[in-house]
Amino acid sequence: MDKIDLTYEEAIEELEEILNALEEDNLTLKESMEKFKRGIALYNYSNEILNSMEGEIQVLVKNDKGDLEEKDFNMEV
Repeated sequence: MDKIDLTYEEAIEELEEILNALEEDNLTLKESMEKFKRGIALYNYSNEILNSMEGEIQVLVKNDKGDLEEKDFNMEV
């Protein structure tokens, strides 16, 4: 598959379009598979962007004393 050269927002928009097309059920099996593969690639691409940004995001949290502190954002639950 070709390298994806989109912004995060563009990738998400295209992924939404693919999901809508797959839900409409007007595609052939081959078209559905092509869109599905593209959708997976876009999902992985978007996820990589989010993971790379994770270390750059900080949040404000209250410490034990009630003071606000900056902490690195961690998407793991």
